[in-house]
Amino acid sequence: ETVPEQVKNDFLYWTEYMENNLVFHLPDSEWHTKGHCERVLLYALLIGVQVSGCGRDELRALAHASIFHDTCRQDDFLDVEHGARAASYYMKYCEQNKDLVFLEPAYLIMKYHDRDDKVGMEAIGNACPEDKEQAIRLYGIFKDADALDRFRLGANGLDTRFLRNSEAMLLVDFARDLVRQTV
Repeated sequence: ETVPEQVKNDFLYWTEYMENNLVFHLPDSEWHTKGHCERVLLYALLIGVQVSGCGRDELRALAHASIFHDTCRQDDFLDVEHGARAASYYMKYCEQNKDLVFLEPAYLIMKYHDRDDKVGMEAIGNACPEDKEQAIRLYGIFKDADALDRFRLGANGLDTRFLRNSEAMLLVDFARDLVRQTV
């Protein structure tokens, strides 16, 4: 009820899109579920509307990254490279389904979200030299949104020292409560 109308509308649209169109390669996962992606989507949109410089295109990129980011997991553990597989799936999906426009920032966020920040930010910065600052900002928002859902792993699943944005810090209690209510 307290979610901004823009976030609510985008959340409902992209959740329905994910449910009706995307295939998850690990459908019986305990932790990397569509529910996880829905919560990451909500956190990403909430952080995105609060961060200066995030417009409709940036929110759309965050939404694409949120709903696709764990589609190509092979296991529930570290599974480094699941981000690159999800990014590849996203690119192919956009080529085959003209209702979803490919967004390079979403692709890059997905591709490097399972990497250390230093590696991810450097790769994204090199791929987007003209929009480096914005692309890295979106990467940080997404990584925080994904991290906020670590409460699904247990009460101590999130170490707030690693959150990148003050806007994400403001969502910690909300995320804890949301996971408690939905998992």
